[in-house]
Amino acid sequence: MTKEQLFQYISEGREIDFEYRGKKYSITYSPSWEDDYISFCEYYQYTSDVKTPDELIKVKREGTTVLQMIESIPDDDIWIR
Repeated sequence: MTKEQLFQYISEGREIDFEYRGKKYSITYSPSWEDDYISFCEYYQYTSDVKTPDELIKVKREGTTVLQMIESIPDDDIWIR
């Protein structure tokens, strides 16, 4: 998946799940009355909440950014809802 595709899915409010190095991750967009935010987490682990897609792609897990993860895995390992 490209950065542009990721940004498009986020702008549409889609949920993105993917597997990277044997772990499952999730990206969700959560609009609210006060503040919209984007959440990124490994399933059932610590969640990083950010305000923009540009902030999201810089979030790191185990030394790897979200953008590096997304760009390095095959589309078959990414599920869009």
